[in-house]
Amino acid sequence: MKTLLDKINDILIKENYTFKQLADYLNLTAEELEKGLINKTLEIRHFEEISKNLKVPLYSIFRDPNEKNDHSEKPFFINKLWDDGENASPQKLQEEINMLKKAITSKEKELASALIHKRHYYFFTFRFP
Repeated sequence: MKTLLDKINDILIKENYTFKQLADYLNLTAEELEKGLINKTLEIRHFEEISKNLKVPLYSIFRDPNEKNDHSEKPFFINKLWDDGENASPQKLQEEINMLKKAITSKEKELASALIHKRHYYFFTFRFP
């Protein structure tokens, strides 16, 4: 199982950031950030900032990738902890839908790019041994 430090480094690589850039963003030294991740003493506010800055859900930093999900059940992370008694307005719902559409479009572009790179790899690997 990957450590918190490994998970954060994987995300940083994917997003083209350095560990030092993240530490600077959190107003920590790279050593403080590394020690906090290794010793599991980093404050939750820092994890929230990491989540926000790197655009990853907070729970995914702590989630075990080997954990199997039962997709027939309602995911626990969409439940509200408190019911504020308000129904979502149509405008609010439309804003959420638009945000989700943007996220889907971004993932579709990421997928297309990955497929193109894979296709180029196979083309050059098998065509020019």
